[in-house]
Amino acid sequence: MAIFQGNTTKTSAVDPKTGVKATSDNFINLYSHYQQYSPDKLEDLVMKHGKGKLTKVTEMLGNTRFYASDTLTHAEMGRLQQVSTNVTVADDVFTCNEPHNLRPNEVIEISDGVRKKTAIVSSVTSPTVFVAENEGDGSFGFTSTVSLFASGNKWGKGEENFKTGKSWGLDTITNNTQIIKEAYFMNRSDVASVIWVDAPQYPGGRGWFSVELNRTLDLYDNEIEYTHLFGRRATDGSAAAAAGKAQGAKGLVQQIEERGNVGNEYISTKSDLEEYAYRLKQQGTCRVLTAWADHSQMNKFSDIASSLNAAFDAGANYGMFTNGKDMALEMDFTTLTRSGVTYHTRSLDILDDPTYLGAEKIKDIAPACLLVPSGDKKVTEDGNAVTRPFFSTAYRQKDNVNRYREIEFFGKPFGTPIEKDEIKVLCTTEQSNQLIGAENFFVVNKTAGFYS
Repeated sequence: MAIFQGNTTKTSAVDPKTGVKATSDNFINLYSHYQQYSPDKLEDLVMKHGKGKLTKVTEMLGNTRFYASDTLTHAEMGRLQQVSTNVTVADDVFTCNEPHNLRPNEVIEISDGVRKKTAIVSSVTSPTVFVAENEGDGSFGFTSTVSLFASGNKWGKGEENFKTGKSWGLDTITNNTQIIKEAYFMNRSDVASVIWVDAPQYPGGRGWFSVELNRTLDLYDNEIEYTHLFGRRATDGSAAAAAGKAQGAKGLVQQIEERGNVGNEYISTKSDLEEYAYRLKQQGTCRVLTAWADHSQMNKFSDIASSLNAAFDAGANYGMFTNGKDMALEMDFTTLTRSGVTYHTRSLDILDDPTYLGAEKIKDIAPACLLVPSGDKKVTEDGNAVTRPFFSTAYRQKDNVNRYREIEFFGKPFGTPIEKDEIKVLCTTEQSNQLIGAENFFVVNKTAGFYS
């Protein structure tokens, strides 16, 4: 790391230039300072293996908001049309696995995969059993379970209307709060390691930093980001829960696995893109996805498109680019469109980082990519319809208590005096996140059968 003459002075807990004491109010993050005020010097701030700080992917996916209770809860409405599957048929009696939501005089479309029939509901025995009359000649003739849905209704002249209305239940989605902490300790005799730099936004136009403290705070931010993306809530029956340990919140990936879509093996062909597009059309409403991918998946996306060129006869114009006949074919693509679905591709460095999911053996079971929808959805919160991004991070706040980043300094000269001859910095964040419309998300695994 290089420190520059004119921007720094000798190390001291009191700034020799302004006389200001080093406190929590004028502590500065070194890397952020160079980014904002001294970008020309940033390239000389050398770390052996890079800074090690994770990209704030979660802030790119959606917004950051606050919540006041121990949980973050919203409600989602299910499908408008209901399909019943694996329904057993005995003569004219249909038995469903879940409530069918049907009423007398509704017309239903039925198939066992071989033959198709229509019938009209004559009576409803229970929420899962009803009787329907075949609208064709003879018996239904089904030899296996069937799928069915209501397509309309029929009435005779003078007949009354339905006796009951349709009902649509709300799915209540809840994520829990999670507290993340970190700590940094320094002997008071090491206060001389404090370095002052010009910082216009701080008292006296100066701020101080400590390289080790900066590294601790970077690690702290990484822990927060990783938890939002890949954190897992401990199950109620786990040994950790039985031992009284905090169960925590669910990260993005766990929620996609539970409520969204899971694919296996790398996306490597146009047919794979078509299958994902078809699945999205069946499950979700979004038609624009961003693929946050590892190194191999990024190459495979490029390979899918590299053989396509609009410059020759019958060539395909694939994605949001055009290759002229006199222009070299670009081999790294950022956008692909197939079957009406657009895929934007971006590298997710954490999947290749050798200290995270790119580590030996861990990388073998880490995701190949995440397919994340663009846009937002309407949900119900506290009885009100509100628009939210598909994914957003949230931090606990109520009245004057803000748990977004609580950083407390103890020990002279930085903060509250303590008996021990040391400086300590305590960090606390209470967070959760909200995933809306999980049916629009995909986790793509490298191999089949890893996730249950």
